[in-house]
Amino acid sequence: MSASNSLPIDHPITSSDQDVLGRAVVARDFARSVRDLDSSQGVVVGVLGAWGHGKSSFVNLMREEFAEAPELAVVEFNPWVFSGDQQLTDVFFREIAAELRLKDHTKFGAIAEGLDKYGDVLSPLAVIPWFGSWFDRAFKATKAATTWWNDRKKGSRTFRETVSDALKKLDKPVVVVIDDIDRLTTNEIRDIFRLVRLTASFPNVIYVLAFDRRRVEQALSEDGVPGRAYLEKILQLSFDVPMIPTEVLRTQVFERLDAVLQDVEGLRFSEAIWPDVYAEIIDPLISSLRDVTRLGLSARPTLRALGQQIEAVDLLALEAVRVFRPEIFQALHASRLALTETQSLWGRTQDPMRKAEIDELLKAADKDDGLVRALIKQLFPAARSYIENNSYGPDWIDTWKREHRVAYIGYLDLYFGRTLPSDLASFQHAERAYDRITDSEALGEYLDSLPKPDLESVIAGLEVFQRDYPEAAVVPASVTLLNRISEMPERRNRGMFDIMRADVVVTRVVIRLLQRLDDEAAREDAVREIVAGVRSYSSQELLIRSVGRVEDPSNALISVEATAQLDEDLAARVKATPPPEPEKEWGLFRVWWFVAGRDGDEYSAPGLTDAAEVRALIQSARSVSRAQFIGSRHVREEDRLAWEGLVRVVGGETKLTEAIRRLRSSDGDSPLVLLAEKYAAGWRPDDS
Repeated sequence: MSASNSLPIDHPITSSDQDVLGRAVVARDFARSVRDLDSSQGVVVGVLGAWGHGKSSFVNLMREEFAEAPELAVVEFNPWVFSGDQQLTDVFFREIAAELRLKDHTKFGAIAEGLDKYGDVLSPLAVIPWFGSWFDRAFKATKAATTWWNDRKKGSRTFRETVSDALKKLDKPVVVVIDDIDRLTTNEIRDIFRLVRLTASFPNVIYVLAFDRRRVEQALSEDGVPGRAYLEKILQLSFDVPMIPTEVLRTQVFERLDAVLQDVEGLRFSEAIWPDVYAEIIDPLISSLRDVTRLGLSARPTLRALGQQIEAVDLLALEAVRVFRPEIFQALHASRLALTETQSLWGRTQDPMRKAEIDELLKAADKDDGLVRALIKQLFPAARSYIENNSYGPDWIDTWKREHRVAYIGYLDLYFGRTLPSDLASFQHAERAYDRITDSEALGEYLDSLPKPDLESVIAGLEVFQRDYPEAAVVPASVTLLNRISEMPERRNRGMFDIMRADVVVTRVVIRLLQRLDDEAAREDAVREIVAGVRSYSSQELLIRSVGRVEDPSNALISVEATAQLDEDLAARVKATPPPEPEKEWGLFRVWWFVAGRDGDEYSAPGLTDAAEVRALIQSARSVSRAQFIGSRHVREEDRLAWEGLVRVVGGETKLTEAIRRLRSSDGDSPLVLLAEKYAAGWRPDDS
């Protein structure tokens, strides 16, 4: 996919060159107004707007004006980065002080030092209302107790005056930007505004606060005092980010959707039905650029999967409903028969059961019943008889079938077959996992919180984001996923042609992550780092085999030399140290088969004194043979062992039989023990 077809993620713009909404001039004018304010006693300015309406982008455009001569120093504090009331309060002064030092230590050093001390004195004694008790905080462990106590005895006034005196000497004010306030919890929002109120009178300081007015006013309301009254006492000047003009928003919708549609070969797209479907269904659901981005990102995988089989206009409409009105989307599935069953032109008698389904659909929509009526009119005309005097007979079915419209139940079922609640839940889990993809610990914790049977589908869902994988995710995500293979249960009854397994699913994602690195040397460094973080020999061997030991050398992601060295190191580790966690070794047979093939006649078999290691070895040598007879839907399954391979890696049939006895003493009549003993007794599968 070309860069021009890439869908942007929901990040704010950073310069006027990226301004597609024409807000740069307005932002600069407002910034100039802020410059003109008397900041001798401090100023607090608000940039207000609903979520997704471009507040952060507007502030970034203001910064361009602040950068013009005479330049104003701009420091930024993002409270959303810090979680918890105590941490938020602790870091407020320190972060602003650190930002000032980075800007100009010579110019702002005294101010930064004063802010540090001011924060130290205030923070532990909880002198700010509702800040809580912080005697246990980390900074007390890093600052000498005597120094802290001496500073405390001086009181906060001393350090406040020190900061004020240093600020008065500045020839230009300092701008402090605090963004993402509306993403905080209620208590954190209150804390931020109390911190601002506490320091708002500092001379030559201009606070620029960006937030959603409704969310913040709600958080600040308390004991009958409306949050708006509190807010008006703090803000000297505010600016409401203008609503996006309808024509501009539509232009963005068309540009983003065009990038999605161009990415699908053989797409079915009817220009004849698009204007009405867009105007009556999609357009009313979109109110911000964030909505545009959400629709584009969500519709892409569906269009890729089904755009050649189902009319894309129908898919876009259904995806818009799924993303923005999920309750209506769920009700649509429950009403699928009522939406698609035609009526005889002779009888024209309504089915009471189907009528009840449409009534329930309208009830689920509540105030959005107009959206449901538009869906029926544009996508499901067979149901129009339930809301108006208009009927569609059985002869329309062939038309909808030829046009690949969801009005034909076969195509609707195909769509819902990929987006039913179970599939939708997996994709939503994949989205949440992707949000953590650069943080190995957070990603691992999230995956571990999911039911183990869901892991395979959730990890497979990460492939949807492959073109947007950040390079920073390559190592942490790969380590996390490879370490989860042993946690993914085997799915029996897969069917004859389902070849996906846990290791295959993980490998596909890991390879695509590594492909984000264009330089072979960078990939080799990443592979070495991943191997070091992977706990099991099984996953280490899988990684090296998948990126280096491939059948077609042109598909290798690392060099032959790097592969040889990684193989040598792995073989040395395996021979020197038994698996630290045998229960994590999902592919131990493959590991020892690799070592045996590498060493040849010099191969020395493992001791296998641990029953857990024997279990892991035999279990990983087990496979399932599937057979299906013509005319029957039943798939017959039979467990098998790679017996000859086990004999080779264990060092002979006698040693293998001894190992099986050791396993029996631990596991008793387990299915694995019984299968191994059957082979040891001479049984072999009949493949005739």
